[in-house]
Amino acid sequence: MDSITLQSPVTVKAKVTEKFKTDMLFNLKREIEKIDAEVSHIDKDMKQLLAEENNDMQRVSAMLQRMEEEKHKRLSYKENLNHKIADTEGLEIGAEVVQGTLQRLIEIKVGDMMPEIMNTELLVEDGKIIEMRA
Repeated sequence: MDSITLQSPVTVKAKVTEKFKTDMLFNLKREIEKIDAEVSHIDKDMKQLLAEENNDMQRVSAMLQRMEEEKHKRLSYKENLNHKIADTEGLEIGAEVVQGTLQRLIEIKVGDMMPEIMNTELLVEDGKIIEMRA
């Protein structure tokens, strides 16, 4: 066997620019607004459920508990987003942040250098690939 084709990870990094920070903050704040609306809707549903005359208190209690759990999940996610906002605001212009990982197919053969194969990165600035590193 002379060679073999493998999948290899490619790390995608973004170069921090004012546009990057503005876009990230906009998306994070929009997500928080969505969560606030969902929490408000859950609160409204809980109040409505309590206001209804209902003889099956066990069922009502179980429903309220599920609603409270859903509300807690959303509030926890909102707290996480607020931390991301603070982190994003603190990013230095020109810094590089990991955006994710892609996969690529690569043909390898005896004698290839593994670090060069495994440590591939793409650097993106405002949506445009500006550098490929191996």
